[in-house]
Amino acid sequence: MAGRSVVLARRADALGDVLAQHPDVIALSSGSRECSAGEAARRVEAMLRPLPLKSFDLVIKKVDSRLKGNIDAEMTVLCKALDPPQVIAAPAIPSMGRTVESGRLTGSGVAQPIDVAARFAMPVHVPDVVVDADFDAAIAAAPAGALWVGARGLSFALARADAGGPAVPALPADMLIVNGSRDPITLAQIARIAERVSVLEAPDGLVDAAASPALPAVVTMTDGGGGLDGATAAARFGRSIGALVRRLKPSMLLIAGGESANAILDDLGIVTLQVLSELRPGLPVSLASGPWQTLQIVTKSGGFGSPELLEELYDEALRSGGAFEEA
Repeated sequence: MAGRSVVLARRADALGDVLAQHPDVIALSSGSRECSAGEAARRVEAMLRPLPLKSFDLVIKKVDSRLKGNIDAEMTVLCKALDPPQVIAAPAIPSMGRTVESGRLTGSGVAQPIDVAARFAMPVHVPDVVVDADFDAAIAAAPAGALWVGARGLSFALARADAGGPAVPALPADMLIVNGSRDPITLAQIARIAERVSVLEAPDGLVDAAASPALPAVVTMTDGGGGLDGATAAARFGRSIGALVRRLKPSMLLIAGGESANAILDDLGIVTLQVLSELRPGLPVSLASGPWQTLQIVTKSGGFGSPELLEELYDEALRSGGAFEEA
């Protein structure tokens, strides 16, 4: 959003392609939230190994804003590599109603207050962040070389001095919304548009091989009674959506749920993303080379967004009346 080039590597073996593009900002995804702590540490080590970490002006450890996953194991690897003078943990997102007071994360989507420092084995500084201006104060007081830990609220604060940048791309009419999350927030968003758009169910991740809904459309994973674990269902969903996308050839794919997004992008052979902007808070829009054309990719956490979010995006896509065209 500050006009800098941003490229994401979804796997360690894509890092060479990313570095060759000489972006201003590099994002690395270890895909390690759901694996064991030991495997998470190994994946982070593998992604850091080819990088001259200390030559970067700023390093941020992106974490789930509700502090899910193997944060401690991954932070141990990062601290060993960087030896920062201070670790500052600021997972709040005030614009989405998630705040930190007295070291405890509370707010929208947080069922019980979370003790932030308790998620780390090493000492961490946890500033109170109730409004975005609190980020600014924490940044001004931080020592040089601090290792930052947080989510989109922190990232925006660190980039705030360079505000501006490209306009948000218009949504194409031939949009496919895909949901692999069971979070009630996303399910409520789908329910608001269920009577206005084709909603195709995918029990246990399986999509009818003959399905060919008119776009825009929604595909959502449901419980088919097979008792599948999350990883197996996500992999099956990824293959089913990959086949559907190849058949429908949408200009834009909006994916809710991180594991589902990974599985779908794997099936489509997409390993790097050029991040452009945000459609809404927490909804980055990127460009990728799809199997047939440049494809717009929007990703969304299952726990993000107002009840009206998908309805607003659906209406915007209908108003656009045309397909996305690369500038």
